[in-house]
Amino acid sequence: MQQQATQSKKFKRKLNSFERRFFRSPTNTISIVARVKGYISEEVLKTAITKVKQQHPLVGVRIYMDENFNPWYTNENVSENPVKVVQRTSDDDWNRELLREYKIRFILSEGPLARFVLLQSPEISEILLVCHHVICDGTSLAILARDLLSYIGNPDREVQEMPEAPLATLDNFPIDVKIGKAISFAIKKLNDKWQKDKVIFDEEDEDNIFKAFYDNYDLKVISVELDEEETSKLVEECKQHGVSVNSALNTAFLAARNAIRGALNKKIMVPVNTRKYYKKPIGEYFGMYVSGFDFKLSYNPKKDFWENTKKLNEKARENLYIEKIFKFAAITDIIDQTIVDARQFSFFGSLVPSSSSRYEKIHAFSNDEKNVINKRAKKQIPNLPGLAITNLGRLDYPSKYGSLELDRFILVTSGTPFIELVIPTVTVAGKLTFTINYLEGSTDTLTMDRIKNKALEYLDIKN
Repeated sequence: MQQQATQSKKFKRKLNSFERRFFRSPTNTISIVARVKGYISEEVLKTAITKVKQQHPLVGVRIYMDENFNPWYTNENVSENPVKVVQRTSDDDWNRELLREYKIRFILSEGPLARFVLLQSPEISEILLVCHHVICDGTSLAILARDLLSYIGNPDREVQEMPEAPLATLDNFPIDVKIGKAISFAIKKLNDKWQKDKVIFDEEDEDNIFKAFYDNYDLKVISVELDEEETSKLVEECKQHGVSVNSALNTAFLAARNAIRGALNKKIMVPVNTRKYYKKPIGEYFGMYVSGFDFKLSYNPKKDFWENTKKLNEKARENLYIEKIFKFAAITDIIDQTIVDARQFSFFGSLVPSSSSRYEKIHAFSNDEKNVINKRAKKQIPNLPGLAITNLGRLDYPSKYGSLELDRFILVTSGTPFIELVIPTVTVAGKLTFTINYLEGSTDTLTMDRIKNKALEYLDIKN
């Protein structure tokens, strides 16, 4: 075991329902690439990681289960965060290295749930921050990358320790969410049925579906990196038409999908950063603070692109209200949390081969047609969204970190066989970057590349 990292204080708390969604999922990795102009040494990076871990305790935790099958974070008996150093030879190196990292499972019971890869060269360096989704969202990754660069750029900077973070729990919600008697009754009935044939899944079970998932699917990432001029042009165009950049991106991919493969005919999912809405605002903390909403809208090829964009923009605004954002979280909170874990085995259990250690247990569960969780999963899969664009927006971060100059961030989530177009987006240092995350096996690279090129046409951006 590697030497344990110095911690400023002990950290321990129970996972909340926001985090539990990703606890046993095989599609649980989220990452950001921080590209800078300049050289970063391994020693300076490791020192900075030690400091940033004291500032953001979740960077250095593992998860243990109590006697009631509740998972808890702790930073006790956790090894140093892994750091891998690779000599950078091209702009494509980060993609290759990141895809390798996604096939390495985070061992929850041992931790830590964040690791780092340094692509090193005299002119350009890239830090790959790879995390388990259970501890953070995209905005938190950007905050972590910024704070890490601050310690790298100024090695003498003292640790910026923060008070304990406000939690994303019901008592901190901005309003008293009304779930309704009918939904409350249905959830109680679901919980009661689950008690009769409850199955608890542990880390070995998770290991089985994680390996099976990556044996069946090959994650791919296509990156589109706009320069400052292209980014400014897109932003200005959106302003002139009175729409958000996010609405333009959503519409462009709806239009492209319509042109290449036909109408999507599925919902659009819009993730929402919830941290500013709480009674006690979350601010610049590292953690999981994302919810969202979805809606159905088709692209109308008989109308102008910007007409379609305005319609989508209006639809998004209609759905962006506090109660809707927090209602999903409130409902999830009153569901037996072991149901949230079990859903992953309904979705992916059939992939587990007979040679796996928990084959009999997992297949008995996933093939049980009477099981209430399997019944719900079968109904849910056809209704899952087809397009999900996570947009962190324009981040007003410093461009200089000592001798280093920030070039851009690249955000990557995980591919899923259920959502065709997963597109994380971030703008920093005046440059917008988005990636298309997909699975070979669900689709193919040629098709995704054609959709990307067509979307750029609609946005009037040269490829």
